[in-house]
Amino acid sequence: MRKIILIYSTRTKNNKWKCKKLCEIPEDIEFISISKYDKLYLFSNNSIYEWDLFTEKSIKIFGNDEEMKYSYYYNTSDIRISSNEKFICMRIENKITIYSNELEFSTTSVDINNVIQLRTLIIHSVLCPLLFHLLFPLFSNIPNNEFWDSIMKDCREICFGHLKQHESPKEFLPNNIQSASNCAFGILDGDVLKINLEKMISNINSLFKYYDELNNNNNSDEIIDNWYEYYNNNYFNYFRVKYEIYEHLNIHLFNPYMDNIHTLFKKVLSDFEEKRKLILIQNLIKWEINNINYKEIELSVFIKINVSSEWDLICTRVENFNIRENIFLHGVKLLNFDDIVLITTIGVFISLRYFYYMESYYRKDLLRYYEKIFSKHTLSLPNYDSFKISDEWVSYVKDNKEVLLTYGVELLTFAIKEYKLELVDDIYKKCIIRFKEDLRNNRMFLSIITSTMPLLYEYCPEYVLRYSLETIMIIDSPFYNIEPQNNNLHLHSFFRYPQIINLTRSILWLKYNIKMDKLKRNHNILFQMLFFIQILVILLLFPIYFATFYILSKYHFVNNIYASDAFSIYLKVVDILSKNIPRNRKTPSITFMIPYVKFVNYPRNYNWFWELIKPQPSPFVKTISGDIYKTWEGEALINFKWNTYGKYYHLLIWLGFITLLVCC
Repeated sequence: MRKIILIYSTRTKNNKWKCKKLCEIPEDIEFISISKYDKLYLFSNNSIYEWDLFTEKSIKIFGNDEEMKYSYYYNTSDIRISSNEKFICMRIENKITIYSNELEFSTTSVDINNVIQLRTLIIHSVLCPLLFHLLFPLFSNIPNNEFWDSIMKDCREICFGHLKQHESPKEFLPNNIQSASNCAFGILDGDVLKINLEKMISNINSLFKYYDELNNNNNSDEIIDNWYEYYNNNYFNYFRVKYEIYEHLNIHLFNPYMDNIHTLFKKVLSDFEEKRKLILIQNLIKWEINNINYKEIELSVFIKINVSSEWDLICTRVENFNIRENIFLHGVKLLNFDDIVLITTIGVFISLRYFYYMESYYRKDLLRYYEKIFSKHTLSLPNYDSFKISDEWVSYVKDNKEVLLTYGVELLTFAIKEYKLELVDDIYKKCIIRFKEDLRNNRMFLSIITSTMPLLYEYCPEYVLRYSLETIMIIDSPFYNIEPQNNNLHLHSFFRYPQIINLTRSILWLKYNIKMDKLKRNHNILFQMLFFIQILVILLLFPIYFATFYILSKYHFVNNIYASDAFSIYLKVVDILSKNIPRNRKTPSITFMIPYVKFVNYPRNYNWFWELIKPQPSPFVKTISGDIYKTWEGEALINFKWNTYGKYYHLLIWLGFITLLVCC
């Protein structure tokens, strides 16, 4: 069965849609779903890929060492995907995996039966619509669900009714639902329901005050029965698990709360004051921030079991700073349900998990930083001095898996320039260890090393050779086989991610064949006359016909999706011959990965025009080291660069020289 994608534009006259793009998914690739952001999700080689319909680029978002089988038509595996601009959430059987588009990395993975971790994720406004879309079908099999009734209280309203005119068995919940940023929509018993997600989050937080870990099991429906059971004992367990899971998501969930940060800045600027202690109380949780000896910041979190009980200390964290000036506190504000933002004279903190250094002992300094750095819609990455004055911040970034991936390049750059050899070695080892923990999904840790390769080559050249030796001949998937290849080179580099065939150029050809088919059904005699004329043209001009259709087929100006005329004979014959005629003998080959991740990438803001005026070199251009290119991986990298576009650039340059020679 062929998998064809047609994309229509609704911005046309007379309410007629116009086909703008035509694509075909190859037979060995399974279609999973499509998002409103023009992204396709595909399954191939035991991995899940995201394909951008407009840039025609694909990325691997998930790989599994255990063999998976998936079919869109036969539903052989339970895979559901929802996404937005920042995250891709995948429910694969009983696991939910969150992939960060910015990090190009799966930041966290939780079991759907782990109530504590799910609650920690779903209360965030960025993730709630995504997770709600994935978890919603789990409730559809439960006829009497106290959890559902509790969290949906005052959340639902009927937008449209009486969509069904006939009687049918009453459904408890809709199985298909679409989520937006603040609400979700679903059809239930002929009514279109609108669900307020913000109200639902509030209900969840009221319901889950404190509870224990639930026993893990393989029955996904049992989670529904257990979600409304909560306990008042051992509540420390929730904060421990919450801290662990939330560490994985890092600051990428803080960006939607930039309005809170802007509000705090404006408040501090209007009432500029240096303080030594700040207290913030929200419901039964209290945050207390103290300035210890003007050099340390202490964050303590307290909780009450009930309104009449005493405050119980659940955790304390102290930060030391390598700075001569005294530290004062400016202000604090609740960022979301579980985090605070703190502004001090030395920088901005978010629950001591984000730190941006700035000197703001005067109001004008704070205003300058706000206008330049924090007035934007996203948080800025920590600056150079953030690592310089805080050893705890350096340790935190280095030892946390996802934080290292976020700030690793900046931290390693800092360590190299400051010539902190012990820190350089520690970061290098951690990147290699993290990568080897999961070769399929953790390859982005190698980009921390390869992105700083020019600096390593200049200051610590021994690490270039060390990296080349430690990453040689790596097979990043247990499902790669010894496969035959047509290429005769002993090293053949290629792009392994699935590629969708773009048939947009053949839209006119498809429309022509559809009209010919209508003509055949409605005016068969006229169709037979045209068909006979086409046969005569083919016989009289066969060489020209063959060459023309060979070129048109090669560049996808024609296709065999819908063949109804005589000119399509070429496509049918080629298709039959390609399936039955044995091909040339192929050389068995093994697939290895090239470990130089993001080493040859163009800058994100690449512009071909400015590239001609002021080229922006990549690490590949800056690093001219024989230690890289004397290995198989380095040779394969050079071959790939040459065959992809190097030889064409070389040809253009020589044509330019020849032109100048002839003209002069």
